[in-house]
Amino acid sequence: MRDARDEFETLLAAARAEFASRLEGKMRELQELSDRGAWTEVRRAAHKLRGSAGTYGFPKIGEAAAVMEELLIEAEPSPDDDAKSRFAAALATARTASEAAVREGT
Repeated sequence: MRDARDEFETLLAAARAEFASRLEGKMRELQELSDRGAWTEVRRAAHKLRGSAGTYGFPKIGEAAAVMEELLIEAEPSPDDDAKSRFAAALATARTASEAAVREGT
């Protein structure tokens, strides 16, 4: 039984590391979409990040993505300047957490 648990932990660590290695690209995608004003696509990307970050054990990133998604839902079809500012702050939080995850090698 211990071998199965060790194997599971190894696979989980590899999945987390793979996800962490893609975080920079996910942050870049959110930034690029928001820069273009593609708010529907930004909301979808934030929604996907919210779920996957939670699944892979990155709660700070998931929480920041939740803020992004929820404020964009409230601001549909297009956020005002205040919502854009709050989005940018949440994205900065997610970016900082993702950089820490990559540095820690998780």
